[in-house]
Amino acid sequence: MIFKSHMISMLVFALVVAILLAFIRHSDLRQVRRYALKLFLFMAGGVVAFSWLMRIL
Repeated sequence: MIFKSHMISMLVFALVVAILLAFIRHSDLRQVRRYALKLFLFMAGGVVAFSWLMRIL
């Protein structure tokens, strides 16, 4: 799968990693969803901040 935007690729990667780490860390489905969402939001914030920084530089 090839995206034209590197930012979208990073967001998809962040989503996949967040889901996998949540399944590794927790066994209860409710906790998995919560942890995955929290991780994704942190990583997505990092993606947006880093993309903004790269655009300035």
